[in-house]
Amino acid sequence: MKKISGLVIFACLLIILSSCSSEKKQDADLLTQDEQIQTVKTEIVEYRDLQLFAHFTGKLEGKTDIILYSEVSGKVSSIAKELGQIIKEGEPIADIDSKNYMISYNKAKSELKSATATLDATRIKAETAEKLYEKGQISKYEFINDLSSLIKAEATFEGAQADLEKAKMNYENSKFTSPVEGSIAKISIKEGQYIGLGQPVASIVDCSKLLIKTGVIESEILYVKKGNVAVISHNGTGNVIKGIVKGTGKKPDETGIYPVEIEMGNPGQKLLPGMMVDGKIETVELNDMIYTSFENLIEEFGRYYVFVVYDDGIINKKEVKLGKKYGNLTLIDKGLNIGDRLVVSGLETLSHGNKVKIYGE
Repeated sequence: MKKISGLVIFACLLIILSSCSSEKKQDADLLTQDEQIQTVKTEIVEYRDLQLFAHFTGKLEGKTDIILYSEVSGKVSSIAKELGQIIKEGEPIADIDSKNYMISYNKAKSELKSATATLDATRIKAETAEKLYEKGQISKYEFINDLSSLIKAEATFEGAQADLEKAKMNYENSKFTSPVEGSIAKISIKEGQYIGLGQPVASIVDCSKLLIKTGVIESEILYVKKGNVAVISHNGTGNVIKGIVKGTGKKPDETGIYPVEIEMGNPGQKLLPGMMVDGKIETVELNDMIYTSFENLIEEFGRYYVFVVYDDGIINKKEVKLGKKYGNLTLIDKGLNIGDRLVVSGLETLSHGNKVKIYGE
């Protein structure tokens, strides 16, 4: 009897242990299934504004950036400006010994006075000869001779005028003055130095406004127009300044880049010509659009699909009709509804009907 009771107890223990093992296996299977559910990121479909930009990198140039060259030769007698100084239009930079130029100028003025007097007298004589010839009081030869003298006198007068203009120009050019407003970027001469015709005197740059001669790629040039706003930044100073597109080129360079010229202000003149800047030009602005990254689409035989996940966590594959593409973004004309959860990660491992978890929930 005792032997039978022991067997009963042993059997009960086996049943209990088997039951516990089965429950643990079921729990393990559920855990494995839960671990296999993919986690994805999503974005809520809604109407959004889309501001597009064309990006560029360029080097700053002064709005005015010139080199003044000597138009005469001579010895530098004085220098009025130093490197970095502000200069106004017409202000002196330097001059050379102008004594000889002044003498030539005064001589040319005297010669013009003499030529003017001779011309006046010859003109009166020719007019008188014409009247006398008409009355038959002088011969044709005498009349033509007086007319010839008048023509020579006129030529001498015109030559004296040209000589005076040249002498005046040489005298004025011996005093180097700035043709523009700006600042002295470089002085290329020294006091006492002899300089020749065509030698550089100084560089003048106006930094109150700056130019960027840059370019954009083929896919962006169609949207860049004169008057577009550009946002320019310089990493070295941290400055962010707005500029305006002044013009665009209609032909690319050898690298396929279309030229764009941008003008910008320079508050405090903290930026200088030669500095490198980055920027973006505001191009297309669209309002109340549905769009997404092209990477969030699946293409199959010329058709495009997206994955949408609903509250039950089940993936739904939906066909969409695309609108215009802007860079890596594309408009969605049909197929998505406001409020849809669009899957934006892990698309390559998903299929219609999969159950997923949403990242962060």
